[in-house]
Amino acid sequence: MLGLTLAYRLAKQGHRVRVFEAGGALGGLACAHDYGEFVWDRYYHCILPQDGKLIALLKELGLEQDLRWRATGTGYYGRGKFHSMSNNRDFLAFPLLSLIDKGRLGAAIFYATRFADPYKLYGVTAKAWLTRLCGRKTYQVFWLPLLKAKFGPFHDQIAAVFIWATLTRLFGARTAGKNQENLGYVHGGYGNILGRFEKELQAAGVEILLGTAVTRIQARAAQNGNPAVCSLALAGGEGPGKSSERTLEFDQVFFTAPTSLAEKVAGPELLPYVRRMTEWYPTSRAYLGVICLVLVLKKPLTPYYVLNIGEDLGLTGLIEMTNLIDAAEETHGRSLVYLPRYLDSGDAKFQDSDESILREFLGGGLIKLFPGFSEKEDLVSYSVHRARFVQPLPLARENSGEIRPAPALERPFQILNTSMLRCATLNNNEVVGLVDEFLRKNALAVGAD
Repeated sequence: MLGLTLAYRLAKQGHRVRVFEAGGALGGLACAHDYGEFVWDRYYHCILPQDGKLIALLKELGLEQDLRWRATGTGYYGRGKFHSMSNNRDFLAFPLLSLIDKGRLGAAIFYATRFADPYKLYGVTAKAWLTRLCGRKTYQVFWLPLLKAKFGPFHDQIAAVFIWATLTRLFGARTAGKNQENLGYVHGGYGNILGRFEKELQAAGVEILLGTAVTRIQARAAQNGNPAVCSLALAGGEGPGKSSERTLEFDQVFFTAPTSLAEKVAGPELLPYVRRMTEWYPTSRAYLGVICLVLVLKKPLTPYYVLNIGEDLGLTGLIEMTNLIDAAEETHGRSLVYLPRYLDSGDAKFQDSDESILREFLGGGLIKLFPGFSEKEDLVSYSVHRARFVQPLPLARENSGEIRPAPALERPFQILNTSMLRCATLNNNEVVGLVDEFLRKNALAVGAD
């Protein structure tokens, strides 16, 4: 989405743009998947009412009429039971914390979302910050299981700014009147969004090359009155005559994948710049990856869009997408459930087979939640999706240093990726905002030629 938004904006400015995608489809983490009876997103996504940048882009793409809104619920599984956490009344009835603990937790959330300075939270661990705000018991009972489920080996290193960003985003989705989550989606999912994106890009003259991997990037400095250029060595491609390796030159190259991948393909003349970007935006040093088992079921499992899991079941959570989207309209009446497990990007489990993932996630997780679940009777089909580079992690450091804004334009090679997001969770609204911030900051330079 970052690369496509950037290409779209630059093409609208009049630049000639080419997009290179190593995979067979556009979208990256936003890709759609064919589940047999219907097509929907490979990973789970939702739109919040305050996602103004993303909603504005959807309107530009002509998708305003396809935007749907729906009240949703949130659950919490702990000590062997399901608990609704969808509104204030549910929160007050939550049995795992005392009334005093809940009061302190509520006050902490109010403070965090209204008064806390996120820029001061990069050097503080979430553990230290939440313990100080909520107390040791609330941290151990409520927060620690969630942090372990989400961050695994990083749970005691993650910076408090991530918790701030998560709370600020999620509580912004609750309506003032009912204090209930109100979330959105686009009819047809990201398959619809990406299809429209592709049409608009092609209409703007953008050439899209799928299945085309960049294997080497080299730069030549300006000399003898000639401007600097950047050359890409490419492998793969679609269609006759496009499968052999070739090299193309450009006035400007934007690299929107993780910085660590840039270091693998950059020529020696570009390595000092790549390493400077790693130093300036250090969240790029550690990434969460995800293995996501997606189940197509005959009937719903829960009334919740998100079920947070406060016990060690090997799952980060359970997202029942059809408690947000209209199952009759979008999924042929089936229930669509995502079971993600977030891991270190280098974890060996990414090599496990789909069948092994299915057995582990069902037997070790889902069936413990729902003992009556029958694979034979309830499961229509399943898919396993893997992504090693999902979320750059803000790990707390003794000296967090300067929290930098979007970078200044570098010629002829520029890295622009999600490690440059500030005080944010990873979501497509922030991605669109990063592109627009970068272009505003570099308006004169980008418009020079």
